[in-house]
Amino acid sequence: MSAKSIKINAALNMIKTAAGMIFPLITFPYTSRILGPEGVGKVNFANSFLAYFILLASIGIPVYGIRAVAKVRENIDELALLVKELIVLHLIASGVAFLAFLGVILVSDTVSAEAWLFFVVSFSIPLSMFTLDWFYQGMEDYAYITKRSIGFSVLAIGAMFMLVKKPQDYVLYAGITVVASLGSSVLNFWNARKVVFRKSIRSLNLKQHIRPLGSVFALNFIISIYINLDTVMLGFLSKTDSVGYYSSAMKLTKMLLSLVSSFSAVLLPRLSYYAANDQLEKFDEMLRKSLGVILLMCIPASAGLMLVGREIILVLAGDLYLEAVSCVIITAPIILIIGLNGVFGYQILYSLGREKAFLFSVAVGAILNVAINFALIPRFNHIGASIGALVAEAAILFIQIFLVRTRHHVKWPWVSLLKYVGATAVMALALIVFKSNTEYLLVGMKLSACVLIGASVYFGLLYFMHDEFVVDSIRKLQGWVKREKV
Repeated sequence: MSAKSIKINAALNMIKTAAGMIFPLITFPYTSRILGPEGVGKVNFANSFLAYFILLASIGIPVYGIRAVAKVRENIDELALLVKELIVLHLIASGVAFLAFLGVILVSDTVSAEAWLFFVVSFSIPLSMFTLDWFYQGMEDYAYITKRSIGFSVLAIGAMFMLVKKPQDYVLYAGITVVASLGSSVLNFWNARKVVFRKSIRSLNLKQHIRPLGSVFALNFIISIYINLDTVMLGFLSKTDSVGYYSSAMKLTKMLLSLVSSFSAVLLPRLSYYAANDQLEKFDEMLRKSLGVILLMCIPASAGLMLVGREIILVLAGDLYLEAVSCVIITAPIILIIGLNGVFGYQILYSLGREKAFLFSVAVGAILNVAINFALIPRFNHIGASIGALVAEAAILFIQIFLVRTRHHVKWPWVSLLKYVGATAVMALALIVFKSNTEYLLVGMKLSACVLIGASVYFGLLYFMHDEFVVDSIRKLQGWVKREKV
């Protein structure tokens, strides 16, 4: 495996992530104004509640499958058997989760009040078994995933603008996202059919996966507590519009996070491969690069979101969502924190087989998140949920750094870190001065100018300070431009 393949995969995954962001970036300004905070809150409440049942249906396969596929991908017979075994396990768990979700619709007054909405989104549970992203990621086949994401994002965008016309269309809005997922899942399964149907079902050995899947499932379940429970608790303990404010703010944070951490996500199968084959020097070198890229991108992204959060909310959601600005400012540091959690949690602890240590760190964060939510949501609504999310993620990061230090030495790029912090401080100062002298500008123009000024100041300073990643990227871009001209 060449270093070039990692760079290609990283680029493809960034394109895939950007394609996934197109859907909310283009449709969110439209749907947020059509549906309003209450409609957006209902859909996000349903999806957050649904996430627990999708988690039950997946039983840890999306994470476990990446590492398992990466280990056997060079043996086609073992790979075919592994993929079929995981699909059968996913099928069984999906059936149980789907029936359980339908039961909740019948017995819960809060859920049954929006029975049609919950019934529509429930079809995501059986569809989740066909997604197979874990297979393509383990094989490092990012080209197929990228094409699929772009295609269905375009279709979903067109359907959204044609069909969602009034506040009562929030169920239709939820249905469009499910249909987009259906097509994507079917294509995934169809494309992998030569591997899936290679071995006879009589040779399956499902028991061997139960124990490792149990560890991953427990890990994912606890992670989901502080990822989704804050929205669910808001739905039960607060008002529907508070769910809309909070989910809108977190959507911005998660979109930026998914873009800047897309490079990091590519490394999990490769790091698992290196760890399984005792190639620790390559493992450490890749970790150093991953940590550097996360710091390079996440530090200015967190600061920038805090500074232009108001303008982003006004452009994407409108005046009705101004209460979400406080949530944006509070949760903006989560971009950096979760980026580092990905390095110390998944890339180090999980790749090295230390699932129990990983599980302990997220368990502490989940307990803190639930406690803070119970204490703050009834009084402070969406602000309380934002504080709970920030504290939980910070606690997890500190614990993971400590746990990693006990077994594995990580070389922090301290010189680069100082450069990133310094460049971010200058960028922040430039944005503050610009905003204070441009109150007359339209909010869309101001936001565009802030993004351009912020990026130019930050990367320009790093280039003059000869930062390794920035200089290398610019040289590669210049080389690509020259080849295109020839």
